[in-house]
Amino acid sequence: MAGGNFLRRKARTMLTVAGVVIGTMAVVIMISIGQGLEQGYTEQLKSWGSLTQVQVNRSWGGSDEEQKYLDDELITSLDKIEHVVASLPTTRRYAGLVRGRTICENSFIGVDMTKLQYYKLTLDNGEPVTSEMLENNGYVMGYNTVFDFYNPKKGWTEDNSAYDDEGNPKPLPFDPTNDDTRIKMVFDTSYYWGGGGNKPKGYDIYCNGVLKQGGEYNYSIIMDMKTLDTLYKKYLKDSRVKENDRDNDANKNKYDTVYVEVDNMNNVTAVQKEIDAMGYNTWSATELLENVKEQMAMIQAVLGGIGAISFLVAAIGISNTMVMSTYERTREIGIMKVLGCKLSNIMTLFLLEAAIIGLCGGILGIGFSYGVSAILNYFSASGALSGIGAGDGMPISVIPLWLAICGAIFSTLIGLISGFYPALRATRLSALEAIKNE
Repeated sequence: MAGGNFLRRKARTMLTVAGVVIGTMAVVIMISIGQGLEQGYTEQLKSWGSLTQVQVNRSWGGSDEEQKYLDDELITSLDKIEHVVASLPTTRRYAGLVRGRTICENSFIGVDMTKLQYYKLTLDNGEPVTSEMLENNGYVMGYNTVFDFYNPKKGWTEDNSAYDDEGNPKPLPFDPTNDDTRIKMVFDTSYYWGGGGNKPKGYDIYCNGVLKQGGEYNYSIIMDMKTLDTLYKKYLKDSRVKENDRDNDANKNKYDTVYVEVDNMNNVTAVQKEIDAMGYNTWSATELLENVKEQMAMIQAVLGGIGAISFLVAAIGISNTMVMSTYERTREIGIMKVLGCKLSNIMTLFLLEAAIIGLCGGILGIGFSYGVSAILNYFSASGALSGIGAGDGMPISVIPLWLAICGAIFSTLIGLISGFYPALRATRLSALEAIKNE
């Protein structure tokens, strides 16, 4: 009976359903934009650093007894913390790569070869960096580092940019892994800047890969920390340079930074707090992610509230349609009562009719929402919506499955709530007066 009554007044029913469709679309699209922004910013944070890692730095200030150093004792302590998968020590040296008349000055980062898989180093071709690539003075370069070679006499040019005028990544200017590409490592680059003196001795190192573009190693050079330390000590010996304060302190502060790999992103905050309590300075991308989620929750609440206004109008439309239905079907309601129908049967009938309107409008609204979302993402990708969203290539609208399901359920509930008063009115009609009604 509810299905038949739904189709009895087709024009009026379709207009009411159209109101629900618009209301559903408004809410879903508004929330999907918030979801798109959150997903985009999350992807950006992932490119800056792993969301399951905590960066540990030494503390500064206070007496020598209060100093917290990054040493092997710390590594042992970190490995004992619950949810910690591995502690990843790194060392850092600032040096240069010389190729012909050009030089590239960057940070050389030494990694622990025994834990290489946890550093999550991926080559430009998608393959992981292996220990064989870092053996025998081997190294891998950050993608943007390859563009950093320049002639000190000519200075920096547009050719040194890794992106074209439209912001797209450029192909590598040369293949650093080619055996014919002779690249040497120097620790003192002042000579190339006209600093005078003798030309510094260069050390043979071999590039075995270029890292995938993006991430914290874009402008870095990765090698085995033991190799980096050996080369630096060789430079000190060959140049007869005394160790500076940083090197004298190296016995206590063995590492420059320690990264802690956590088993799950949800446990990062707890691990970070425990390390903070040990007296070290920490940072994690999860901190930024939490701030982003809070901001996105506020944005989604505002956008959802704006869309809910359309839902309110749709609810009024459903209620109006069902009230008019009770007026038109007064005699029918009276006959049902005389025939012995329970009040709960009549109540259920009218609520079902209202729920069907809400459900049909919700399903159609979800379908149209996917279409509108696809159109928004198309224009966003084409650059027509530049400046909107979290970044290039990121969808501006994302409709997860839970949002689609919630949209259909919510529209059905709106139908039930809107149909409650008309259904209640139908149960309160006098049977005798209703039968007399023409």
